Amino acid sequence: MLKIGGAAPLNPALPPQPYRHSCSRRNYFSSNLMASRRLRAFKRWMKSQGIQCSDTLDFIDCPQQGISVGALSDLHEGDVVAKIPKTACLTIKTSGAREMIESAGLDGHLGVSVALMYEKSLAQDSPWAGYLQLLPPQECLPLVWTLGEVDSLLSGTELHKAIKEDKTLMYEDWKENILPLVYSAPQSLNPSSFSVKEYFAARSLIASRSFQIDEYHGFGMVPLADLFNHKTGAEDVHFTSVSPNQEYEDDVDSENGDNNELSKISGHDKRDSTCENSYIHSDSESDYSSVTGEDPMMLQMIMVREVKSGF
Repeated sequence: MLKIGGAAPLNPALPPQPYRHSCSRRNYFSSNLMASRRLRAFKRWMKSQGIQCSDTLDFIDCPQQGISVGALSDLHEGDVVAKIPKTACLTIKTSGAREMIESAGLDGHLGVSVALMYEKSLAQDSPWAGYLQLLPPQECLPLVWTLGEVDSLLSGTELHKAIKEDKTLMYEDWKENILPLVYSAPQSLNPSSFSVKEYFAARSLIASRSFQIDEYHGFGMVPLADLFNHKTGAEDVHFTSVSPNQEYEDDVDSENGDNNELSKISGHDKRDSTCENSYIHSDSESDYSSVTGEDPMMLQMIMVREVKSGF
């Protein structure tokens, strides 16, 4: 079984390290034969959302590495390994907090962070519960370190001052935009679910795991996609946007170019992956396609290189 990838935490102070599977062979097979409860829940959730994945993919739940994806057989460049409905992606447009977010005039990182915190606050009542339970509380990025940790670990580096400035700006964003929203929102919100700590945690998840989806949705969380390499410079897959009726979509593509490669957010070479210009997103609230009146429904995950099966 060959590890394809996973959303490994990024540490800009250190270069990306090659993957080394830390599960023993015995534990590895045990985790496949006795799928974890959270992995079973995720698979049920994917099925309920219409997410389709190739039978050649195998999910690995290793305590030391989290959930990742392996190949049961050889994968070839151009193979479609998964299809993900855009309705399954967690964005400002799909979140139950959309009206609250847009009424407050929030977009970009602020908007997606509120969407993520809101859905997490709903726990099992969130439509994304089966996906969110896979996510760690936060990623190990400098933006979630304490100031003491930043001083001790980054002192003398170019990142030191930049990270402290970014943390200050992010705190001000939270204080000026999110804190007032919690107490003025029409629905009752739990302040602890939108605390500054939760905001920084959400930003770390977005920095490490989010993707640009399209002009209409902007960027957001793409379930399943974040289990593949996409932030380490070792890409295995890219995305295209397709509609259920591909023949009709081809006609639309010839005029509008809607079937372009989905741009992934790349942050490993950007200080701590939190700078506003580190992300590609759109603030457009118009319909994605003037021809169809709606955005194409599916994202396709396509292999961009050969991957061999086996250990």
